[in-house]
Amino acid sequence: MCVNVQFQFDPLKFLPDVWSGLSRQMRYLRDPGPRITELTEVNIRLQAKREDINDKIRSAERRGETPTHDVQDWLRKVAAINEKVSKIQTDHENGTFCWCINRRAVKSLAKVCALVNDSEFGNVATRLPPNGVQEVPAELPPTNPTMLSYLSQLHDFLNDDESRIFGIWGMGGVGKTTLLRSLNKELLCSSEARNALPMFDHVIWAVASKDYKLEKLQREISNWLHLPPCEDINQQAIEIWHFLENKSFLLLLDDLWQPVELADLGIPQLTQNETKKQKVVFTTRLKGVCGQMQAWRMMTVECLNEEKAWRFFQDKVGEQTLQAHAMIPQLAQVVAKECDGLPLALVLIGSAMSTKKTPMEWRDAITLLKKSQPYEIQGIGDNILSKLKFSYDNLTDKILRECFLLCSLWPENHSISKTELIECWMGHGLVDEKEFDNINEAYDSGHALIGGLQAACLLEPGYNKDREVKMHDVVRDLALWIASDCGKRQKRFIFLSSLTASEDWQIREAEKMSLVGSNVSDTSGLPSNCFKLETLMVQGSISFNSIVTGFFHGTPALTYLDLSYTAIYDLPQEIGLLGNLRYLNISHTNISSLPVQLSNIRELRFLLLRDLECIFIPSGLLEMLVMLSVIDMTNTWCDNWKELSVESVFSVRGRSPDSEKMNSQQDKDRKDLFHWLTKARVRGPINR
Repeated sequence: MCVNVQFQFDPLKFLPDVWSGLSRQMRYLRDPGPRITELTEVNIRLQAKREDINDKIRSAERRGETPTHDVQDWLRKVAAINEKVSKIQTDHENGTFCWCINRRAVKSLAKVCALVNDSEFGNVATRLPPNGVQEVPAELPPTNPTMLSYLSQLHDFLNDDESRIFGIWGMGGVGKTTLLRSLNKELLCSSEARNALPMFDHVIWAVASKDYKLEKLQREISNWLHLPPCEDINQQAIEIWHFLENKSFLLLLDDLWQPVELADLGIPQLTQNETKKQKVVFTTRLKGVCGQMQAWRMMTVECLNEEKAWRFFQDKVGEQTLQAHAMIPQLAQVVAKECDGLPLALVLIGSAMSTKKTPMEWRDAITLLKKSQPYEIQGIGDNILSKLKFSYDNLTDKILRECFLLCSLWPENHSISKTELIECWMGHGLVDEKEFDNINEAYDSGHALIGGLQAACLLEPGYNKDREVKMHDVVRDLALWIASDCGKRQKRFIFLSSLTASEDWQIREAEKMSLVGSNVSDTSGLPSNCFKLETLMVQGSISFNSIVTGFFHGTPALTYLDLSYTAIYDLPQEIGLLGNLRYLNISHTNISSLPVQLSNIRELRFLLLRDLECIFIPSGLLEMLVMLSVIDMTNTWCDNWKELSVESVFSVRGRSPDSEKMNSQQDKDRKDLFHWLTKARVRGPINR
């Protein structure tokens, strides 16, 4: 049976829908000018709303409040749509096809209008719970009676309604910072403290250091309180003052070398009453600073007497080593006596001797310590550095010793990123990239070196215990002293926070120069003939913006150049004269192109170009860098990346790091770091 099915198609029924769709698209063919004007006007209103809300947020942050999630989400959307509107305006000016412009303008106008309508918030911010005390890296709570007695004096001060400023002074390495950290730890766990301690809304930790700068100290305090940064130091002081004025707080100031005007920092006049306690505790090596700071109370932290020093030393050496041979306890007492009761010396030398289990090794240590030559440095007792050098000499690995010395290139009390430290060692050839098949092995080697220095108590945890390390200020003095051939070549390693003409002759003799975190703006203040200079670190000097013409003519020995996190905007063509350069880091700068003269540097192994807004690499440049092992362009846009044909230039093998199984947190942390060319992989730029 055949069923005849007929379909009737009436095109007239579909014409209205077709015409409606066509008319919607045809309207985009009109002149986009009026639509762009309307979009611009509404967007101006939206940006004005954004500024009003940001003003309210800044005011709320001064009161210790934080933006609500709704407001933060709205601000993100406003920032995103503003970029789109700017792009539409630019494309319109450049003559982009009007259909595209009109279509984008209509859609964006709807979003802008919606955001304007959503801009009325009841509250733009909410008050966070009191920040209270934050953790500062510290050892276990002290158990030795001397430290406990010092803490008891601090407890009395905190509970005293009359005293406002407490000064702790003593020589370097005697335990002042340890004491301050222990107090912070007790306040962090105040419910478990031995004595009833007063509660503070905020306990603030800041380090002044020898190279004191008001703005740096203000920044530390502001960061601790989560206050917005200000360009002007006076405005920053006002922000801090408003935040703290009506709160109870304890300011812990470590390592003062000169008096600090608390008012200049933004600290309000200290008040004590029933509703608030406002106090300051500081440490210093110089007794005079206590008087200049008008300390209401003062405490001297002294070296341990012979009996206490011996007990402390036994704890560091360990019972197993002391019982390894009948003669060792007697010899160990002689070694402990050589430490002159200085806790830092007892820690370093005790740790170094903890693996020595024969009398011969202990007798050798005594001989070396007795031969040490006195060397005086401000705030450190005579003969101390030469004693501390024993812990350095005890590092059997020569590479580990060199790694230790390079740690001193960062400023005093600076928390050093483990990643940056390992990369520094790589750039100096101490972790040889050619010895490893993949990036994880290289970084594992670097972390093992860090572990070795921490085991010797020559490095300690930084503010972020998992990712950073730091040097005790006396240990850094030790490293700089050793690097200067124990004081014979004073300026072999040189650290500059600013430049003066009187330092020219010293700079000329330098082999390694650090301007890390300095206020130096360019190289014009440096002499033009630094013929011995091998390492130049300018990392983190946010004012640094240029290398003057002719500077590289006078630095033929330069092998390591770190310009990361500076404001520099180009590399001079004469960089091609640096024939010995192995390491170049221009990450997080304003540099937009590499000079073709870079191809003359045949020794270049490391080229770090992370987080650059846009970089142009001349065609053929990479082929000429025959020794290049590492190139990293993480979060960097490269206009001509495809033209470079990197895969054909280098022998690339191995999987992409993003697809590798990460077995530990350290692996996750480092997966976006170095990516190897000749042995493993290339890290290309971002796609747009």
